[in-house]
Amino acid sequence: MLKEARIYVILIVALIVVTVVIWISMAVFNSNESANTNTSYITVKDENTSSYEMESRCPTINLDSDDAKEVNDEIEREYNSTVSSGKESFDFDYAVNKDYLSLVTFYIYLDRETNNPDVIINTYNFDLDSGALVNDSDLLDDFSYSYSDISNSLEKEMKSYYQQEVDSMYFSKEECDYNCFLDLRGIDNYTDNVKLFVRDNKLVFYRKFNVYSRFLEDQFYRSEDFLFEIE
Repeated sequence: MLKEARIYVILIVALIVVTVVIWISMAVFNSNESANTNTSYITVKDENTSSYEMESRCPTINLDSDDAKEVNDEIEREYNSTVSSGKESFDFDYAVNKDYLSLVTFYIYLDRETNNPDVIINTYNFDLDSGALVNDSDLLDDFSYSYSDISNSLEKEMKSYYQQEVDSMYFSKEECDYNCFLDLRGIDNYTDNVKLFVRDNKLVFYRKFNVYSRFLEDQFYRSEDFLFEIE
């Protein structure tokens, strides 16, 4: 009986040891995998905080290709111009996917005509194998989407925003119908100024629109990131 108990204890200890070893191995693997996929492709080349407390960051794409070099040069020029102004901001985000590296940049400035903050969004999608930029048509084909899908998705979101604003009593449907709402948002065509982006191996898109109008809706859009899914 004592011998059987000892064997049982030994088996339990062995099982615990094996479980701990597997857990540690998986943690190290996931840590290394995260480091390889998230930190090696994009690094921060420079950071700056102006006297006006405007924060900016400049990314570098670490892909060995002519396209990556050209985009890096373009982004650096935009960043330097932003930093020199002292009153503007430049930032970025990115996503590493199975086949694509996607980078998005945000240039935030004060519109001189409206005196309201505004943003210019640009995206860059690279093939991870070749390092080449991938054009929008090829991205849409790869994910089996079309511009009609983008148009329908944005239309659905804008109609939802419109109804939410009506429900929140920013205006009534008599004061501003849906076409009036689109005009306030600066949307003439749903597929204009669409910026494709790959995130979590899914194709999504950025579409900037106006958030300021005579109805003072900017609070409604205070958390808007201009990022939409394709349905």
